[in-house]
Amino acid sequence: MGAVIVFVGIFSMLFLGRKLGAREWCGIVLVIFGLSLVGLSDFLIHTHSDQDESNSDIDKQYIIIEVVFGDVLIVSAQVVAATQFILEEKFVSSLDIPPLQAVGWEGLFGVIVLGILLIPFYYIKVPDSFSINSRGVLEDIPDAFIQMGNNNLIIMPVSLNNLYMGNEVLLVSIAFFNFAGISVTKEMSATTRMVLNSLRTLFIWIVSLALEWQKFHWVQHNNLAN
Repeated sequence: MGAVIVFVGIFSMLFLGRKLGAREWCGIVLVIFGLSLVGLSDFLIHTHSDQDESNSDIDKQYIIIEVVFGDVLIVSAQVVAATQFILEEKFVSSLDIPPLQAVGWEGLFGVIVLGILLIPFYYIKVPDSFSINSRGVLEDIPDAFIQMGNNNLIIMPVSLNNLYMGNEVLLVSIAFFNFAGISVTKEMSATTRMVLNSLRTLFIWIVSLALEWQKFHWVQHNNLAN
């Protein structure tokens, strides 16, 4: 999450002609520092796991590669997300597009693009770590329909983890979330939207600790925004 703030700030300066003051640059530096701590925590956890003598050197090297590759994928995803937010600000502000209309068009384009991508994904073979279907491909549409036929709960918009909290609630909350986000982007800026958005991490972290869903790690209090 913190990486998005950094990229949105930089992209807004490059592509929207905005100027970042000393306060904004200080914030970016602090976020980068937090991101560095997150990366450090990955290696600290890895080092702790290395104390198990049963792990071979090859296994340890493979784990390091996985951690680095995962971090690279995360940062790349943040760049894509930042690009999306900058484009949203550019179009909804310059063309005066209503936020609700923008959310609708994004949803429509998302369905079309992902629907088209399902075709090549059906033929792309991937390792077991990327797919758990029987054919070993990215997406197996026939298998999805078979699963829906075997389990009617999959067809219904109901969460399998909690039958009392349906996906209807999730869909509505995401719809309002996107509408509110684009509204903030239009009236203020994409950078402000991402700063407000990063507060979700803080509240999720506090609730998770309060409900004992996770344990506190000393690195976490320095990088909540990430």
